[in-house]
Amino acid sequence: MKNEVDLDYAELVTGVWDKGSRVITRNSPCRRLAVVLAKFSSTPLVSARKTAWKNALREWEWFMSGSNRIEDLHPDVRKWWEPWADEYGVVRSNYGYQFTTPPVWSDDGPTAIQYLLETVRDHPFSRRAVVTTWNHSDMTDPLCKITNCHGTIIQAFVCPDTNKLSLATYQRSADVVLGLPHNWVQYWAFLLWLAHRTGRAVGELAWVGGDVHVYEEPSHEAAVKAIRINAPDCLLTPQFVYTPTSDHFKADDFALDREYRPLPCGPVKMVV
Repeated sequence: MKNEVDLDYAELVTGVWDKGSRVITRNSPCRRLAVVLAKFSSTPLVSARKTAWKNALREWEWFMSGSNRIEDLHPDVRKWWEPWADEYGVVRSNYGYQFTTPPVWSDDGPTAIQYLLETVRDHPFSRRAVVTTWNHSDMTDPLCKITNCHGTIIQAFVCPDTNKLSLATYQRSADVVLGLPHNWVQYWAFLLWLAHRTGRAVGELAWVGGDVHVYEEPSHEAAVKAIRINAPDCLLTPQFVYTPTSDHFKADDFALDREYRPLPCGPVKMVV
């Protein structure tokens, strides 16, 4: 049985490389497509290249904790954020800050995540069940070394017929080779957590990428070729099993229902 997630991922990666426009960006030339859609009804764990899924969830746990200090990150994930931290190990205006800072009008008002939880729970058909990590006044802070790429908009929907909770996400910038597979599993795990916290069944994840790109960097180009070759041979994707131990999002509450066997792709350099 073919792995649809890997086939879809390979089609996306090779489509960007083969058909994308060449653009010169602040950090590297890349090939880019604009506005791409993907939908998932099961765990979107890519195995055409190794996806560090547990580290991705550890990163999301850090976001959900509200911390912006890299010392609070798991040691295996800290290196992902070291380039963006200041001399005190602080990442200004990061995802956790956007998720958990009270609103400007009240120090004890609901945070973005609290608002999302309460809206899905109490007003399931509201059109306002939205979280955004893009706050213009923060993202234009000259001391902010990086602006938030994913989670730019996350909107929740409850189907009245099935009680299933679905998420739609808009990601303003997607590094397809290095970052995107990790973002997909983060969104899916967040959907499982939110569904559990609000008493809903799990529906779908709809992902929209705004600027979807592959860097013209040798290791990225090599990865595109490997992913193209690997995808038809990938086994059926393992599924997340979520066993919550508290109300908090915890990476260790997630496991896989079968062995994860990604195919070799080679190391990929992070372009900063």
